[in-house]
Amino acid sequence: MAYISEEEINNIKNEANIVDIIGSYITLNKSGNDYVGMCPFHDDHSPSMHVSTKLGIFKCFVCNTGGNVFTFVQKFENVSFPKAIEIVANKCGITFNHTIEKNVSSKFKKEYEIMELSSKFYQNNLASKEGVEAKEYLLKRGIDDSIINEFKIGLSFEDNKLREFFENKKIDLEKAYEIGLLNKVGIDYYDMFISRIMIPLHDMQGNLVGYTARCYKTDEKNKYINSKESIIYKKSSMLFNYYNAKETARNLKQMIIVEGNMDAISLASHGIKNVCALMGVVISKVQIDYLKKLNSKIILMLDNDDAGLKATLSVGDDMYNAGIDLYVVRLSGAKDPDEYIRKFSKDELLNNINHPQKYLDFKIEYLKKNRNLDNIEELTEYVKEVIDSLQGASTIEREVFIGKISKEYNIDAEFLKKSLIPVKEEKKIINNPVSKEKKSKYTLSVENLIYAMLLDKRFYKVYADKLGYLRNKLERDITHQIGEYIEKYKDIDISSFISFIGNNEEMANYISEVIAINHKESIDEKEFCDILSAVIKCIDEEEIKELKIKIKNEQDVAKKIELIEKLTELKKGSGNNEGN
Repeated sequence: MAYISEEEINNIKNEANIVDIIGSYITLNKSGNDYVGMCPFHDDHSPSMHVSTKLGIFKCFVCNTGGNVFTFVQKFENVSFPKAIEIVANKCGITFNHTIEKNVSSKFKKEYEIMELSSKFYQNNLASKEGVEAKEYLLKRGIDDSIINEFKIGLSFEDNKLREFFENKKIDLEKAYEIGLLNKVGIDYYDMFISRIMIPLHDMQGNLVGYTARCYKTDEKNKYINSKESIIYKKSSMLFNYYNAKETARNLKQMIIVEGNMDAISLASHGIKNVCALMGVVISKVQIDYLKKLNSKIILMLDNDDAGLKATLSVGDDMYNAGIDLYVVRLSGAKDPDEYIRKFSKDELLNNINHPQKYLDFKIEYLKKNRNLDNIEELTEYVKEVIDSLQGASTIEREVFIGKISKEYNIDAEFLKKSLIPVKEEKKIINNPVSKEKKSKYTLSVENLIYAMLLDKRFYKVYADKLGYLRNKLERDITHQIGEYIEKYKDIDISSFISFIGNNEEMANYISEVIAINHKESIDEKEFCDILSAVIKCIDEEEIKELKIKIKNEQDVAKKIELIEKLTELKKGSGNNEGN
């Protein structure tokens, strides 16, 4: 991990406007002195995330997530703390002279290393003399060297060349088989992919996890072969090119979803970078959640055939009902976006993209297809399907479409409204917070104590003089870090302190929750003394309880007397007059 000095971290944090950075991920609206928005870390349906410009922190009062600008990016992007610093620096236009490695799970480190090795092997193949034919095929499809390098496209050979390469490198062939690079018959291993253009598949964190392999010499029945699912490759957990496209999509507030990988590559080769591809004709909750994180409108631009139309409707329903701002583009005159942009032009395609149809408009128009709406039975069926489609709509959308249907078909609007589930009732069902284990009085008191010390450096000295010790190691470590921070900087700043302990995940998570459950931006001396007294009382009560148990179980009379004397002193000191 690259070393980043505290001074540099603080400079980046001070330059970063927390509202602008978090606002690039979610929509924020001003509320008094703070800003509020939908929390991206739980299934939020009413703004529960608050951003304090005074303290430089965010907090969610439902899921208890909180922190500073770096920890928000770290949690949202699912990256390491140093990587989050790099992302924030780039967003602020600050030069960042460190190389930060990708956040690679140590659990699958070996598997990812083997995948990366295979990618280099395939890329070298394509760049060799034997790769000329494959390269010519790509060039004919408008994929030049810059796009080949961008997508790390490669080439598989015949005669088990990858297996030989792995053998020479002393790679575990069984592990290569388990992640889908080799095939196996008995005890013999063989290359999984032969004479195909290799298109790498990366997961949402940018790790290489598999391949789409396309034939290029002959028009085989199976044009594409995909890697088998493995411990690192789960088709339902990723979208092709999402990792590369997400930043552009956020900046443009728009992500285009196509059906095929070659469509995404083709559009990227024409400078349209905010595009990713489905990994089939269904979409999972995991994939939808990643798309929602973009805080952008999503445009479905699938193939121009019946299968593409059906996929638009099935995938579209799932995405729309999940609350995505969804649009549709149906191209005509070509079978898919790749053919369309090559047959017509980039400008023609962009014209379609810039004039998409709202998904609900598209769906309701589709429902009219092949129906005689002058026929009562067919009209009734149509209206029922429209009402079903409106169940996931907002209150405004419901009013608009019910008004249209009521006017167009002379149906009482109130009657139509009665067929809908009230929006508020749905949200109550969805937004039930998950009940958490009730915290003890001691735990809550200590959290208040630590929060107070993070707001005012004076309180740390009072704590150190009057108590200086907490029962839990994590709590002790955090107070020790607060003391070190104050000694070093002669002050305390809650946002900077989060950066100070940012690499310690356990501490960062604790502070995150402490911030989220506390609403105050200042605490006076009397209130702090009350908090400290509550902590001391809780500690005394716990020690008294433990001593009583020891006295009860002690067999040695002398030791028992010693423990009783200790208990008496402790009770006297705590003002506890409870008898034995």
